[in-house]
Amino acid sequence: MDWSDLPADLVAAVADRLGTELADLARFRSVCRPWRSGSAAHAARLRVPLLLIPMMSYDTSAERLVWSLADDRLREAPLPEARGGHSFVFASHHGWILTVVAGDGGLKATLVYHFTGVSEQLPRLPSSFGGKGGRRVTLDGLSWDRSPHGVVVSPGKGAFFCRPGDGSWRSVGCPSAAVTSVTACDGALYLFDRKTCSATVVDAETLAVVAVIEAPTLEVPGWERKEIEANLVVCPDEVILLVRSKLHHPWCSGWPSFCKAFRADPRAVTGGRSPSWSEVAGIIGDRAVFVDNLRAFCVEANDHNGLRRNCVYVASSYHAVDDDCDYTLDRYGRMYSVAVLDFANHTTESLSFGSLVKLWSPGDGQCSSWLMPSCCSLH
Repeated sequence: MDWSDLPADLVAAVADRLGTELADLARFRSVCRPWRSGSAAHAARLRVPLLLIPMMSYDTSAERLVWSLADDRLREAPLPEARGGHSFVFASHHGWILTVVAGDGGLKATLVYHFTGVSEQLPRLPSSFGGKGGRRVTLDGLSWDRSPHGVVVSPGKGAFFCRPGDGSWRSVGCPSAAVTSVTACDGALYLFDRKTCSATVVDAETLAVVAVIEAPTLEVPGWERKEIEANLVVCPDEVILLVRSKLHHPWCSGWPSFCKAFRADPRAVTGGRSPSWSEVAGIIGDRAVFVDNLRAFCVEANDHNGLRRNCVYVASSYHAVDDDCDYTLDRYGRMYSVAVLDFANHTTESLSFGSLVKLWSPGDGQCSSWLMPSCCSLH
């Protein structure tokens, strides 16, 4: 009997026994086509983002963990050890992690695919990422994305792009423009500013600015304007702008009243026009939006993966003081939280329980970011 002749129900049972170990499942599904087909349902259940949590960004032996939304488990993230400097890690919705090591030679950048360990060396980041006046490097404003054309990264103002094999970075967009998130989609780079709710669209091939999506008209009370947060979600057939009140604490009850969604058609760019926003209701539909400090992206919500449709999953972190700690240097740290906003009724639920609520990162720490298993891993 050939391995490929195993009954489909037996293949499915074996896949289920693998649990939530993505690497084991990827190897299992690569054996043959019948095994891939028989384990499809289990793979679909694991198409859920993981939360990458860098416990200490200023420790060369930083402990990096991933938290599973599917089973509330914490696992170590097998990333290369940082040598000769301070390490930072930034996840993405396509499985790649940008690692940056700040040392005497500048900012060394590397791409690591979390689920296989494959890595790609990038040019050292421009000096504008390193702060001014001898300040300690924090990279708090860094955002990035990867596309088939190359990698785009921003320090918070302006953006830079490099293609595979390039020895340096090229400036894209306006060097002085604020950039809080970067998204690559269908040959275009979207440079978004949360404060102004505007986006600059850059052609990933020519690096020319092809459109500017201006902010929609927002009627926000003056006292609430500083409490508004915006996120840009870029999909192949639509661009979504979510504008909502900030969530200040993971255990606060309810959600502030302001929450709006707008839609724009990215195809207007190919027609030589700048897309315009139109307000919509229930725009998320059978999807869930995942938001972190880097970006926002959509994931299909279905009966297999258990995600809540028409909801926004917000990952955040906040500084806190441990009153039970006797050591002054360890009293101050960062804690991590995830909350779910139901877009239909604007209510929120905290998921900060179990393994996640126990995490404490001494010192400044670093923000968490969503890491999505790619189609190549599970399909």
